[in-house]
Amino acid sequence: MAIAPRSADELLRDVAHLGQLPAAELHQLAEASEVRKVARGAPLFSEGQAAEGLFIVRTGEVKLSKSGRDGREQIIYLARPGRPIVEGVRFDGGTYAASAIAMRAASAILVPNEAIGALGDKRPAVFRVMLDLRAHRTDKTLRLVSDLSLRTVPARLASFLCALAAARELRGEDARHLVRDLTTETVAGRLGTVREEISRGLALLEREGALKVTPDLIEVVDFTRLEAIAYGRKKGA
Repeated sequence: MAIAPRSADELLRDVAHLGQLPAAELHQLAEASEVRKVARGAPLFSEGQAAEGLFIVRTGEVKLSKSGRDGREQIIYLARPGRPIVEGVRFDGGTYAASAIAMRAASAILVPNEAIGALGDKRPAVFRVMLDLRAHRTDKTLRLVSDLSLRTVPARLASFLCALAAARELRGEDARHLVRDLTTETVAGRLGTVREEISRGLALLEREGALKVTPDLIEVVDFTRLEAIAYGRKKGA
């Protein structure tokens, strides 16, 4: 039997920071929300459009990205069910600074800025929570900028694989054998490079003894070595 998508109240309650608000205030935001659905490859919103408010992914997966004039794409982050997309939370009449594209058929709830502002005027804690959400996202974006500016592609790739393995281990899944369910293009977009550089990076990590790579699987042979390449630690440190 199919599992029904979570309600707006449930989604809002489980978002970090938002869950600090009283249930009555969360319910008011939920009542003001609407559901947006997008097909695979379609935009939830596009860079330059008027900012509308807070999105929370309900089903599917959405990528936040910017594209250069040469066609290269930088993925800022991926938002899966329950994750907020905060770039549209603003009260200056501004526009989206990036685009949100569905990686597969997706839906999200939108809490309009008008509703956030109206409730925030009465309950200032709502504005504080929205500020915290934006600040949290800004911190992560700055870390991404630092990565892109200061680290090599193999180091960024090793760090990405370490994070992927850690997430799988946290879910009780096999952290050593990583199924290649993300395309080379998607990984390249996330790491701010091109697919050829990702292929070369995988080959280097394999030569270094950290990985064993096949078309369908990446096996982590030596976690310590992978972490050393990712974070600059000495092997065994």
